[in-house]
Amino acid sequence: MQKQPSILRSQPGFQSVVPYGQSVVQGIPSDVLGVFQASQALSIRQHVKLLPKKCCACPPCVEQENTYSVYAGLSRDSMHEFLRVDEVSDDWNRCCCKPYHPLKLEVRQYIPAPGEPGANSDGAHFQQDIMNDYHSWTAGRKQEFMQNQYMAYPPLFTIVRDDGVRCCYKCPCKCLSCCVCCNCCADGMHVYAGALSEPEGKEKGRPYDPPKDRQIGSAIQPIWGGCCTPTLHLRNGSVPDDSEPFAKIEGPCCFGGWSELCFDFNFFTSKYQSPSKTGDVAMIIKRHPNSMAMLATDLMSDADNYTIEFNPSMTLTPGEKATILAGQLLADYMFFDGNTEKCKWDDDGISCYFFYCSIIGCIIPCELFIPNSKQ
Repeated sequence: MQKQPSILRSQPGFQSVVPYGQSVVQGIPSDVLGVFQASQALSIRQHVKLLPKKCCACPPCVEQENTYSVYAGLSRDSMHEFLRVDEVSDDWNRCCCKPYHPLKLEVRQYIPAPGEPGANSDGAHFQQDIMNDYHSWTAGRKQEFMQNQYMAYPPLFTIVRDDGVRCCYKCPCKCLSCCVCCNCCADGMHVYAGALSEPEGKEKGRPYDPPKDRQIGSAIQPIWGGCCTPTLHLRNGSVPDDSEPFAKIEGPCCFGGWSELCFDFNFFTSKYQSPSKTGDVAMIIKRHPNSMAMLATDLMSDADNYTIEFNPSMTLTPGEKATILAGQLLADYMFFDGNTEKCKWDDDGISCYFFYCSIIGCIIPCELFIPNSKQ
């Protein structure tokens, strides 16, 4: 593994950041912790990936793993990319069970490649994603070389899902997107410092006794899923999963479908003891399309854009902010990554989904069905 250069030198927008000297998160450079500590907001952009991973392989034409870019804002009007989040998961599980499959997310420091163009606007992001997707097929060796160079850097921290639905329903496994009446139906993620590897021959992305002493925090769905308010409980450090959380994320009852084109969706991050949807810790916002590029992204793919706005009056540690980021990524998989589609058609007709509701963890659509006139 290569040692990454300082983000304070490679990204001019962070040169004023003071490194975070207190080693509360082992293995993560103090300058990256300093960016976390100084950030007033984070912006998360999921990359557009339209083409399959490989067609002449087994399984054929499986979707690519997700990638996210994370931008930090030292002020509300100045955002600079500082992290890349890469999904690692088994192809068969992703093919059969996405988005409820087991996975881990490796978070690496973003270092601009020589000659890499900056992409600050929505249009530039969309164009760059499409070109990268195209080049992965037309110039595969070059793209693979660049990816291998990037992956040679060690992850700063790793976010691991608490298992999921697996190919051929291998047991034991989670039973997600159903009534959350017990722990085997509750979704969740744990955050660990550094890299985590699977034993040889085991499925990628599954948790195999990760080290508790490197745990940074966790985001876990409570029993009953928050009833009509989709909820995640956030815990800091290596505390047990049944201990009192330091914060909670509470989302809207209705979301997804065609309503994504018209409305932002707010996920209130509040202290655990605060009244519901206070938002006194942070506000996670899933942004609706406000440009033609974002509209094209929303219609053509599952890629979404989020903003996390931290309450400036709250003093959060870098570990707590990383845990809030993990909660946002988990919410994307739970509510928006392909399971709340806008339309579906088959031989019987077309279903148009206006929005979805979360009831005790179950995602229930509000739809209009148009039958096939030929029948």
